[in-house]
Amino acid sequence: MTKLVFCADDFTGASDTLATLARAGLSARLYLNAPVMSEHKDEVGHGSSSLDAFGVATSLRAMGVEDGVATIGELADQLAKAKCGIYHFKICSTFDSGPQTGNIAAVADRYAQSVGATWKAIIGGQPSLRRFCFMGNLFAGVGAGQIHRIDRHPVMAHHPVTPMNEADLPRHLAGQGWPNVGLIDFTIIRQGRVALIAEIKRRIANGETETLFDATDENDLLTIGEALQDIAKSTTILCVGASSVAQALFPSFTPASDGVAKASRRAGPVFAFAGSRSPLTAEQVVSAQNYVKYRVSPSDLLDPVALKQLQTECLDVLHSGKNLLVSLSDDRNHTIVSHDLAQASACFIAEISRSVALGFLLIAGGDTSSLAVQALGIDSLSYVADFDAGAPVIRAHASNGSLDGLPMLLKGGQMGKPALFDNITNLPATAK
Repeated sequence: MTKLVFCADDFTGASDTLATLARAGLSARLYLNAPVMSEHKDEVGHGSSSLDAFGVATSLRAMGVEDGVATIGELADQLAKAKCGIYHFKICSTFDSGPQTGNIAAVADRYAQSVGATWKAIIGGQPSLRRFCFMGNLFAGVGAGQIHRIDRHPVMAHHPVTPMNEADLPRHLAGQGWPNVGLIDFTIIRQGRVALIAEIKRRIANGETETLFDATDENDLLTIGEALQDIAKSTTILCVGASSVAQALFPSFTPASDGVAKASRRAGPVFAFAGSRSPLTAEQVVSAQNYVKYRVSPSDLLDPVALKQLQTECLDVLHSGKNLLVSLSDDRNHTIVSHDLAQASACFIAEISRSVALGFLLIAGGDTSSLAVQALGIDSLSYVADFDAGAPVIRAHASNGSLDGLPMLLKGGQMGKPALFDNITNLPATAK
């Protein structure tokens, strides 16, 4: 029986949830489209009838409200056939979203409608990635450095598409269509499982439809997860949150390793693309020594002549067996819409990846990763190994022979050690 069904609003977070479930011992797979499901059996198509959990990765985070609601509607109508007690809308741990772009409330409402969930449990933050929700306010670290309130975070407060200008999550979500989000703070959670279950049932009986839970440490998550599993025996739940939802529901008692001993790359060059503008990704690009590097102006990706020249030069590098790192220059004077730039980047990545036998594909940037994987035309993704915090190695499954089995790493801008790019090239190479 399927224990969890999730839909992710981007691919970087989706791969982290996939890794979290696998780490807890569940058989799990991540699809690009809703898998075919039987109306009469606990059965998932694509030869995956024995899965404990599965998810679908999307680019909802970058969509407007109408497109987002339409997209989740089609998916959720299919996912509802799994008849699961707990569904998960996987969002970014920084909750970056807005009323017009990546609207969490509008999408979650449509998701809940399809799966028959009258109550939504919102898990704030993800302590394992240094994202904390305390008294309803969200805080996030910058790499391994200082922790900031999210509206004062040096990166997320200035996100180019969905800047976080409100740390109070109930107020943030009120602006997206949920005016009455209740809060179960850490003082209630730390009274224990029995007290928390009683409080949740009281809230539901009083008509509360959206409840935010503080998440300050792993113990909070354990208590929340135990309570939600109990509530799910009688009530279908839609959980909204990051991979912390999977951590709460299915705790792993084996600490995540750095994955170097398990991860590998195929014989062939590494192709890396950095579309994120975060300072950490910029540091990772500068630190990379094992690549031929190309710094590309955003406008070049939309100029057919410049793009063709770039593709030719990049393929020459890869065909010669050298690793290639392409990064977007920090040119903010262009007038290109962010989604259009991410789409152009995705098409470029897909064209290169289909034209040469790669040993490994690495993409930095949430929206870019989501659109690029969709453009590649693969069917699904499976977990390979932990590699860096929030950035596991995954494997592509596709009918295209050159893409089938391709190891990949999709990372958000804030994820990974400074040496991540070179650490990938240092993985042992195996036969295709």
